[in-house]
Amino acid sequence: IEKAREHLAEVESLGGMAKAIEAGLPKRRIEASAARTQARIDNGQQTILGVNKLPPTEPDDIPILQVDNSAVREAQIAQLRALRAARDEVVLSGRLKAITKAADSGDGNLLALAIDAARAKATVGEISLALEKVYGRHQAAPEVVSGVYKGAGGVNEQQLAGLEARIEAFA
Repeated sequence: IEKAREHLAEVESLGGMAKAIEAGLPKRRIEASAARTQARIDNGQQTILGVNKLPPTEPDDIPILQVDNSAVREAQIAQLRALRAARDEVVLSGRLKAITKAADSGDGNLLALAIDAARAKATVGEISLALEKVYGRHQAAPEVVSGVYKGAGGVNEQQLAGLEARIEAFA
């Protein structure tokens, strides 16, 4: 319970959850937790049956779906061309402009306007672009989670020190 209170206090100190999300706090916490879990799995502290405990003795003959990405892409492009040829560009343009106007003014139901645009055969990308004109596009800031394996326990400190020395020598 104390740890939960600490998390809540940290979120509040940032100005609430919306501000914490903007600062990337939940994303960092999720990534760090995932890295710690993976470290425990890798060093055998956390058991995953069939992965690090009692792995299969024979390879599975599971059929793997082979996807021809080029063919899929070409089919999607052909479908987009057909869609664009069949829609009324004047109606579509008006509906996309209505989305941008409502986003800019704060008046109107953006979901209803997006549905109207979709019914006029707007793509998700076109609807997103209409909103992006007002709100911009989110750019996630990449962050590195470090030191997790070292702090996970079960790691041979001597081997780790040797590895760190070799990495430093290489760099």
